[in-house]
Amino acid sequence: MHESAQEAVTIRDVDAHSMSLIIDYCYTGKVCITEANVQRLYAAANMLQLDYIRGACAGFMSRRLDLSNCAGILKFAEAFDNRELKSKAQAFIARNFLQLCTRNRELSELELDHMKEILSMDSLDVDSERTPCLAALQWVEDNATARAEDAGEILKCVRWHLFTEKDRFYLEEMKARSRARKHLEEFLDGVLSRLSNGVESGATGPTHRIGKNAKEMIVFFGRPNEPFVCYDPSNEEVCSMASPVMNLSILGTKRSVTETFSVCVSPDNDMYLLSNISKHFWLYDPVLNRWQELAERLLGRVHSDMCYLGGHLYVLGGRDPVTDARLKDVECYSVQRNQWTLVAPLPHSLGKMQTLSVNDRLYVVNKRRILCYDPKRNQWIHSASLSSNKLHRACVFQDQIFCLFDIPVTKAYSPDRGEWRRIEDIPIDSNALQYHLVQHSKRLLLLTVAVAHHSKHRLVVHEYDPLRDCWVIWPSRLVSSFGSTCVSARMYPACLGSGMNASAEEEDDSGSSADWDFDGLTDVDSDSGSSSSFSDENW
Repeated sequence: MHESAQEAVTIRDVDAHSMSLIIDYCYTGKVCITEANVQRLYAAANMLQLDYIRGACAGFMSRRLDLSNCAGILKFAEAFDNRELKSKAQAFIARNFLQLCTRNRELSELELDHMKEILSMDSLDVDSERTPCLAALQWVEDNATARAEDAGEILKCVRWHLFTEKDRFYLEEMKARSRARKHLEEFLDGVLSRLSNGVESGATGPTHRIGKNAKEMIVFFGRPNEPFVCYDPSNEEVCSMASPVMNLSILGTKRSVTETFSVCVSPDNDMYLLSNISKHFWLYDPVLNRWQELAERLLGRVHSDMCYLGGHLYVLGGRDPVTDARLKDVECYSVQRNQWTLVAPLPHSLGKMQTLSVNDRLYVVNKRRILCYDPKRNQWIHSASLSSNKLHRACVFQDQIFCLFDIPVTKAYSPDRGEWRRIEDIPIDSNALQYHLVQHSKRLLLLTVAVAHHSKHRLVVHEYDPLRDCWVIWPSRLVSSFGSTCVSARMYPACLGSGMNASAEEEDDSGSSADWDFDGLTDVDSDSGSSSSFSDENW
């Protein structure tokens, strides 16, 4: 090269700060990535073909996608032909499409081709075609200087054939008031003419978006390498979710393969899964129905519990897989950093317990006490004492912690008042194998898995009525098996596998009440989620 004979070489299109970081990386193997430098550093690494720094910058941006920056990151990924980053930005936009259309107009910043690609996606999480139509209109209105042909191209991406008679008033209002009505006429006239002729659906075309049939389902986690069961108790639909592939040879002979996983779901419906037989940790992709492996955990532990709070996941409890000693160590995973750290340990080594989050605090419940963790102070405090022989299940409902202790005793704890109250005892099933308490679609459900006959188990669902303090029975279901752990999450049935062979058992499904009576951390990262609150990240 000509430059090899020169005493000084000028490197163009690379700023001094990025070059300094790259030189430091060459000597130390570490690079400090921030919100302020990530895009310039990526551009410099891209030009110099430094794949590690380029990948670290792309990962930094993908983990910080939010409503305010997703459009910008998509454009950046397109400019540098980073397909993985582009795919993640598109997936974020698809999943949060309704919020993007109703709360801001970020999508109007996209170029024509980018917007057409978004509007053509089947994976938009919307329950009707009105939302993509709104996004298309916003783009046309905000890009008024664009060519008329561009407006037509955008509006062609709306699936007009999906509009039905119930949308007539909406369409007529749009035609009368929209600033883009001159571009809309040919589309709206065709739809309204079809509806006037009594034709409910249009000609063949793309199907509904996946959000059309999205629903809350209860997911049961059982044996590894077997599909998980997804169950909708409202209509008894059963689907299957893919399981992450694991090497069962590490299990050993003393561990039960039915106690393999711990799971939790974030408020944004991100589902995280950890292995209790290894250090593996995954995030679920609901569109592709597969698990993405994240950073490996720091400690091996069995029978652990996991909870999400403020952009972090906390793993605690359980036993050392080698010594079988109870663990006090608490692992904390940063979603933005994809990194694990240790925070303040538990003040006591606890047996069976459950971890829950209420009002920006973590609560650990076992049969003797409740401990509270304040992540801002990185401190544990004692919240309440209790006396019971066993804790079976616990979950959060209406900002209270509902606990199933010695069957059939159920109590609710209010963190705000620091008080316990006993609620109606749960219905007892003499054939019960396990009980679950789950908050599902803003309801508190008791799930009882009981032996039925042959190889079948029976799932019986009761809903708690807080006004009447009683449990209301739902129809039951016969299935082959259910896992020992379950959560409620928003799922896309169209993306799941086929359900198990099962038939509903004849039960009283009138919904009448059954009145049962039995006697007897230091803040490591900012958690605001805004694009202006990124912390420094070292790689």
